[in-house]
Amino acid sequence: MRSFTILGVLLAAAGLQAQQAPEAWARYRVWAHNDAEIQKLSDSDFGLFSDFVGPVTDIVVKSSQLAELKSLGLEYAFVNLLEDPRDWAGKTIWSLDYRTAYMRYSDILAQYEAWRNANPKMISRQQIGTSVQNRPIWMYRLHGAISSDGSTPRFSVVFFAGIHAREWISEPVVMYLLDNLVQKSKTSPAIRQLLNSCSIYFIPVLNPDGYEYTWTNDRYWRKNRRSNGGGSYGVDLNRNFSKGFGGGGSSGNTNSDTYRGPSAFSEPETRALRDAVLAIPRVRGLIDFHSYAQIVLWPWGYTGSAPPTASELDRVGAIMQNAILGSHGVHYDEGQCYWVLYQASGVSMDWSYDLGVPYSYSIELRDTGQYGFELPANQIIPTQEEIYAAVEQFLFQLQSKY
Repeated sequence: MRSFTILGVLLAAAGLQAQQAPEAWARYRVWAHNDAEIQKLSDSDFGLFSDFVGPVTDIVVKSSQLAELKSLGLEYAFVNLLEDPRDWAGKTIWSLDYRTAYMRYSDILAQYEAWRNANPKMISRQQIGTSVQNRPIWMYRLHGAISSDGSTPRFSVVFFAGIHAREWISEPVVMYLLDNLVQKSKTSPAIRQLLNSCSIYFIPVLNPDGYEYTWTNDRYWRKNRRSNGGGSYGVDLNRNFSKGFGGGGSSGNTNSDTYRGPSAFSEPETRALRDAVLAIPRVRGLIDFHSYAQIVLWPWGYTGSAPPTASELDRVGAIMQNAILGSHGVHYDEGQCYWVLYQASGVSMDWSYDLGVPYSYSIELRDTGQYGFELPANQIIPTQEEIYAAVEQFLFQLQSKY
């Protein structure tokens, strides 16, 4: 077994003395060799340092949890020490430039408001819900000026970020999509024509409570901030949708990072997305942005069976994959979630596809594991640019069909 089971090894790596060391955090890699072992890890109390649980999964282990890690009976190995995840705001360079730094929730909303105020004929907003801790969940609509009279678009698309709290790169990517579409509409006839034929909806942060918690209390927090009782908090919002709810790749353990909640749509955040999508006319596309893994994913996640339009999902997914590669030469994998990544039940793209949104995707952004959720700020711009290239092609594909 590849393992570090002695607390002193972890503390020595941190340069601390065991008898006086504070709690330390480390990244461990766990190997699961069958579905039962994968589910055992999913049901455990360990925080994930991977977005999904599968045959190879990285987890966050506190020094006080080493005995618990050993007791799982799974193969594991120490990867590296992690910074103390508390009070991340004190370790982050503050900036109001969303292309060079990560921003707090209020600053993200302020930037969207600045764009709305500067482009009142193209951008509007509505509150689609309220989080567990009573933060507003906003959605912004971008459309061509000639369709601002409320006429029904030929098709609509929904983009959203931050369903998982710690995946900070998703927010500035979605911000860039809106900003760049507005800017390009001023010079590009193709983009103006696109915006005059569709409405594009942007949800800046679907999980604002969890997002703020990653700044103040735990940089690796994934879930929302629902009190589950007994000192347990949080539901994995991307296991809380109805399609495949309760299946493999989710957990009924309230302490698990993949805790699915007591029932589908039990959380106000997932209900907000559901109700918003149901109210939007002619939704034909939806992309849920995540990190990290560099993969363009399409349904199903809950089962290995192919969806009815697998070949078309694969075709458009490959177009996005190639656009990403052509931007900065970075390779993203592409394919059905169940096979390309791991099983995941109750996820947003499965729900929207089942609802009738034919082009439903999740995109796992940079990187593939070197930095994980702590993607350096100098990689924000290239990530934004490569994803914009993919999304522009995605939108043109929908325009050609509707």
